[in-house]
Amino acid sequence: MQTAGIHSKFGIPRFEIDELIRLLKNANADVIGIHAHSGSGILDPDNWRSVAAELIKVAERFPNVEVIDLGGGLGVPEKTGDPPFDLEALDETLGAIRKAYPQYRLWLEPGRYLVAQAGVLLSRVTQTKGKGDMRYIGIGTGMNALIRPALYGAYHEIVNLSRVHDAATEFVTVVGPICETGDKLGSDRLLPPSEENDVILIANAGAYGRVMSSNYNLREVPPEIAI
Repeated sequence: MQTAGIHSKFGIPRFEIDELIRLLKNANADVIGIHAHSGSGILDPDNWRSVAAELIKVAERFPNVEVIDLGGGLGVPEKTGDPPFDLEALDETLGAIRKAYPQYRLWLEPGRYLVAQAGVLLSRVTQTKGKGDMRYIGIGTGMNALIRPALYGAYHEIVNLSRVHDAATEFVTVVGPICETGDKLGSDRLLPPSEENDVILIANAGAYGRVMSSNYNLREVPPEIAI
C-alpha cells in the first residue's frame, strides 16, 4: 500500500523543506529526528536502504538530527504459499545502513508484522445464496469486526474450517450482516461448498481487527480470546 506522495496526508514533501526550516526558526524549534512512512506490506528488504538514503539527504539539512526512523511496513504472507519476509536480509540491510551512517541512531517500526499473524477472526456461516452467476456466503460478523477489506480493499485469507479437507470448487464472495454494499470480507474466493453453521476463519486479523472494530450498525464486536 502506497501512503507517500503529494496525494497522501502523511509527511512533508521534500520541496517544502526550505519553508519548514524557516518555520522552525520562527518557532525557535529544532529537529532531532527524521521519519519516513512509506506504506505497508513491503517484502523487499532493500527498500529500507533507499528510504535511508532519502532520509539522510533531508537530515543533512538539520545539523542536530540524532535519529533516522525508517518507518515500518514489513510484509506478512497473505496467501498460502507466500514466502515469509526475509529477516536475515533485512538485518544485513540495516547493518549496512548503520555502518554507512554511524552518526545517527537507527529506528525501525515492525508494528503490524509482530501481531498480524497472531490473530484470526472466527465466525459461522449464517446463509448462502446465489444471484445469477454470483455466489455469496453470509457470516455472522462483518466490517464492524474487520474493516480493512471494506475500507481499502485489504486481502485476508479466508478458510472454511468445517470443510478444510474438502475440495475447493466454488468461487464465492464472503459478506457480513451489515446493511452496507461494502460489507465484504473477501471477493471471488475459492472455497468448498459451505453450509449454515460452518466455521469460517479470516486470517491476519491480529493487527487491525479488534483495535479497529466498532459497534457500527449496532452490531456487537466478537469477543477477543487470547491463547
